[in-house]
Amino acid sequence: MNRRDLDAFVAHYGLSAEATDVVLDLAAARPAPAEFRLFLVRVLQLAGVLSLAAGLVFFIAANWQDIGVTGRFALIQVVIVVSVALGLWKPPPHALGRYTLLMAFIATGALLALFGQTYQTGADVYELFLSWALLGLAFVAAGQWSVLSAAWLVVFNVALLLFLGGRPSGGWLWTVFAPFRGNLSLELLAPALLNLALWWLAEFGRRVRWSAFEARWVSGLALACAFGFLTGAGIDAVESSMMDGFDVLALLFVLAIEAALVVHAMRLRNDVFPLALTAASVIAIVSCAVMEHIDVGDLGITFLLALWLTVSSTVSGRVLMSLVREWRQAGEAA
Repeated sequence: MNRRDLDAFVAHYGLSAEATDVVLDLAAARPAPAEFRLFLVRVLQLAGVLSLAAGLVFFIAANWQDIGVTGRFALIQVVIVVSVALGLWKPPPHALGRYTLLMAFIATGALLALFGQTYQTGADVYELFLSWALLGLAFVAAGQWSVLSAAWLVVFNVALLLFLGGRPSGGWLWTVFAPFRGNLSLELLAPALLNLALWWLAEFGRRVRWSAFEARWVSGLALACAFGFLTGAGIDAVESSMMDGFDVLALLFVLAIEAALVVHAMRLRNDVFPLALTAASVIAIVSCAVMEHIDVGDLGITFLLALWLTVSSTVSGRVLMSLVREWRQAGEAA
């Protein structure tokens, strides 16, 4: 019996805490000491890789004047070459291969940052992260590891945030944003759609058992990034004192996309995460609209917002928990 079946068994017979402990022990449902040790080892290994990567950056920064230009580049390049060589020697899914490719991915970003800092190329910061993401695709494809995929996703979204925040006057990336250019609320839809495409890819990869997307939280991270941009687009649209046609269009797009995701989640009936993100997004957008367009004084707006947040979050929470119980029971019955 899995943990869900055990929970249903305990709930059905109304077992006490002592009886529940006995059931869990008999079913060997508690993590064994060996499993705890394995988890701790993996956490420490990942922490070690991240510490080595941070140490590489800090070592170069602390000895900037002493190492010299050639030494700085050589040090990072040696780390990348050694990491790739170890990854080829013990390729994924071997733990050494995965950790060394993660190290190579991080070192690639450090190398690009060093290049920009040394030669003062004048490139925008977003170009560093975008180049990092493009070069890092090779490591993600070779690593086939959810942690590496998530790291790439974070770097890619940082590049998008920096691009939209800086709003550079030129650059080839504007070809992607060309249909949305001219209005920030519309421009924010482009990264949202990109993240939705990545979410779909991650969900598809998980269904066909791609190792890079074996963990469900990777697709959840992509979906959360998409909702972050959707919420930003909606807030930017409603915060305009006089909403123009582009703002209205952006807001309609946001609501349409979120409604489509709600319909998709209700059809699958296996995950309330899209519904929770939609609820949070709508609550945030409506709260900003209330603050911008309803003039009832400071005290009135404070009371109105408190009332709206209390009611909306309570109703959303109750509905979501009800759906969780309903879908879980339907899954157990099936």
